[in-house]
Amino acid sequence: MSSATPDFLFVRPGDYVAIKKENCEDTKEKNENYWVGQVIDCIGGARNPNSWTLFQVANIDNGEITIINADIVEKILKPSGS
Repeated sequence: MSSATPDFLFVRPGDYVAIKKENCEDTKEKNENYWVGQVIDCIGGARNPNSWTLFQVANIDNGEITIINADIVEKILKPSGS
């Protein structure tokens, strides 16, 4: 178990993020386990509204907007400020 802080805690609206697909352990290609989305909104938890638990994300491939659990965000690919 790593003591490093998870990336999803630093996500902000406008960021492009790599999102792990759920139930895809069978795929042979490592790249097929992820998709890229742009964060539209960050939703905080009930106990701490500043600690993200959900993200509203637009899939950059097909434009689908969905709400995901914060912990399936693997990495921030491009921060909104750059």
